[in-house]
Amino acid sequence: MSADFAIRPSAIQGQGLFALRNFNRGERLLPYVGSISTIRPAQASASSPIYVLEIRPGLWLDGSGHDNISRHANHSCAPNADLVFMDETTDAWLVARENIAADAEITFDYGFNLAESLFQPCRCGQPDCIGYIIAAPRRASLRRHLRFSRPRD
Repeated sequence: MSADFAIRPSAIQGQGLFALRNFNRGERLLPYVGSISTIRPAQASASSPIYVLEIRPGLWLDGSGHDNISRHANHSCAPNADLVFMDETTDAWLVARENIAADAEITFDYGFNLAESLFQPCRCGQPDCIGYIIAAPRRASLRRHLRFSRPRD
């Protein structure tokens, strides 16, 4: 494990990834490493999380290995890091989207689509949290969906 990070209990979910020093905006934090596959992974469940990223349609990166400490970065609706794919490669990095103070939890937007989000509750606690893990550009659509799908008086 890198001396710049710690894995410890998170107020968001399970174990979280925490900075042990200050990081500057734009600084690479950690790579997201694992095996590459063309087979779509099984769906995550509360008892069996998965750490798989879709690199591009039909190509997946399985980050479930213990050598991938980035897998402990939780989702947040107000993340302090982004997951960035480098050029046309399959290399993915967590990159600071703002200055990050020592002891802060490292979070990023998991980018789930609507179908995925309905089965993944969000526990980030941010003021603008919609209650489901969903990509930032899709949050307004989910809000409208939830508003119109509620029973009326």
